[in-house]
Amino acid sequence: MKRVLWFIWAGLFAPLPVVADELQPFYIEVVQTGVDVFTLDYQAAPGQGQQTAQLMPPCALVSKDRRLPSLAPSQTSVYECVNVSEDLVVTRSAPAVSPPALLRFKRLSGQIDLYYLKAGDHQQTLSFGAPDQGAFVQYLALGFDHILIGYDHLLFILCLVLLAGSLRRVLVMVTGFTLAHSITLGLAVMDILRAPIALIELLIALSVLLLAVELAKGPRETLTHRHPIVVSSLFGLLHGLGFAAALTQIGLPSADVAWALLAFNVGVELGQVLFVTALLAIAVVVQRATQPYPNISGALRQPLIYGIGIISGYWVMARADTWFY
Repeated sequence: MKRVLWFIWAGLFAPLPVVADELQPFYIEVVQTGVDVFTLDYQAAPGQGQQTAQLMPPCALVSKDRRLPSLAPSQTSVYECVNVSEDLVVTRSAPAVSPPALLRFKRLSGQIDLYYLKAGDHQQTLSFGAPDQGAFVQYLALGFDHILIGYDHLLFILCLVLLAGSLRRVLVMVTGFTLAHSITLGLAVMDILRAPIALIELLIALSVLLLAVELAKGPRETLTHRHPIVVSSLFGLLHGLGFAAALTQIGLPSADVAWALLAFNVGVELGQVLFVTALLAIAVVVQRATQPYPNISGALRQPLIYGIGIISGYWVMARADTWFY
């Protein structure tokens, strides 16, 4: 318990521009409602700061309706675009460290294009010449992008790899995590299971912190060390709700719900496999490089663990503030 409090306390005073996974990314939706008429809606989650979005010329603003200025800034704007054969450009204004953004573009034909703006990106071009990639490819890319910018999910997987200690245990723990979050992802998207997003964000940060504490204390006869698949699976159920939060915000195509859900989950798994493979490759390189100096490997491991603990402690405090207030 003392170590948990230490990590939280250190996180409070760490001057870190930490960007966590946003279960509610800044959301932008552009809908073509007429030949040359478009509506633009944006929604910022509480605590993301004053963000706005707009269509650039040749589109001209016709009207706008701003709502909820203090809790979750949002706005619906209507634009008239005189030449829709040209690409549309969406820009957003955001704080210095802007969170990831999700953009959904629905054409008059019914075709839907999905875009991810990475943290720090402020502009996206919507191409009328882009072919319809279909639901599977769109949601596959969405899942892949989501896991790779989901820093709290990635830190949790890093903790699992550090905790495993062997390739066999890595496979066991990651498999348990994958199966578990796939279950809750499906249940949440199908609206069978519900939970407040702010609470899920807080608990995910806490799951990373608890694993960091286990790592900092070293190998012991605890449930985490004796039955790693149980722990990774239990926390996986929680992380699945986090994945579902991003997916439910944009919705699923009514005609291909199961297909799009499968694609999103496959995209998440591909990103996860890529990350774990990169971690194992780095571990092999470090092990070979430090083989003549056996004490260096342990010396590098401890600062990494404490760094994870400090970052996750910061997340716990920041998200607790959002949840309670």
